[in-house]
Amino acid sequence: MSKFTINLRIDYSLHLKTYHYLNSDIPQTPIKAYAFLLLGVFCIGWSAIFVKMADAPALTSGFYRYFFCFLGLFPIWLYKKIKIPNTKTLLLIFLGALFFVLDMSLWNLSILKTTASVSTLLANNASVFVGLGSLFIFKQRLSKIYWIGLFVATFGVFLVAGRDFVENPNVGIGHLMAIGAAVFYAGYMLLTQQVRGSIDTVNFMGWSLLICMILAWLICWQQDLPMLHFSHKTWLSFALSGLFCHLIGWLSINYALGFLPASIVSPTLLIQPVLTSIISFFLLHEILRTEQIIGGIVVLFGVYLVNRGK
Repeated sequence: MSKFTINLRIDYSLHLKTYHYLNSDIPQTPIKAYAFLLLGVFCIGWSAIFVKMADAPALTSGFYRYFFCFLGLFPIWLYKKIKIPNTKTLLLIFLGALFFVLDMSLWNLSILKTTASVSTLLANNASVFVGLGSLFIFKQRLSKIYWIGLFVATFGVFLVAGRDFVENPNVGIGHLMAIGAAVFYAGYMLLTQQVRGSIDTVNFMGWSLLICMILAWLICWQQDLPMLHFSHKTWLSFALSGLFCHLIGWLSINYALGFLPASIVSPTLLIQPVLTSIISFFLLHEILRTEQIIGGIVVLFGVYLVNRGK
């Protein structure tokens, strides 16, 4: 689910809204905000495509996504001044980064085992597991519409992946990896929301990306995966994944969040798996079965209800 900077929302949103309302002579620009939102969705919609096109080990693709995103963020981090967080905050950032690396690793592996569209669709169920985590960990009450959405999304997942579990176990494992990625991403969001009040956005992103790079490199080293000597096409895919999908994509979405309510942005983000399916059809020649198309629509509707319910 191209995902890391979702936690920019609170800081970025508050800053931009405060600036906007304190400067009443500046006209509201909803068209510009919508343009950035659509640009962001377009960028992250390519995430799974670049993993497929890289023609490299999935875990290696994950490392270079962090690497190139970090290269793009580092000048901003220097400009904003690097600050060392306290021990508790740094520990929570480390645990969050660990969950994010596990999320991205499982998602990238699933992309190479199943279609880019199905993998992206299943990985976008993170909000479902965030709700369950909030219930069991933070004892938060969940509304009736959340439980309806959970049931609808689960039924949709069954339509999308059920047949493959029976007929093609290898592809079925890819589906499970994508669902596992959603679980770890939910854990990442639950962990990192605990530290966002004690560290600014850029420093949070910088330290998180740095830790993600180290953890991803250690995994690649332990697996003895190739890290160099790739084709120009592979390096281009790595760079676009980090700079285009990760950095530009989420910065654009977070800009839009400064002017548009989350009730508009959140459902709009559900366009991502649809866009990925369209791109993969034309570039990768991936075709979804009828029940997968129907199941995909059901999953997206269920996730929409879950977001409304929270």
